[in-house]
Amino acid sequence: MPDHIFLPLRRIIILQGIEQDAGRELSNEMLQRLLKVHCHSCSIAEVNEQIAWLENRGYVKATRPGGDGGFVFARITRAGIDVARGYARAEGIDPPPEE
Repeated sequence: MPDHIFLPLRRIIILQGIEQDAGRELSNEMLQRLLKVHCHSCSIAEVNEQIAWLENRGYVKATRPGGDGGFVFARITRAGIDVARGYARAEGIDPPPEE
């Protein structure tokens, strides 16, 4: 099964994980762990690609304190919160799972 069919699900997992964090910000390594808990093992490079994808669409703001290598921190935006909570729909991101 192609890996790309899971990208919309990975993106909502990332947004919801950041939204549920008290500081509304998580590192790429924490997001990698979060995805693994949800049975989505992926490399840091893949996590960084998803952070960049979400940032390009205005759902997170990424900071790279060490430059291009190392940690990337993703902070959720108002638009990202709306998608994470299911108040807004976004192409390329699954809706939140029903609780």
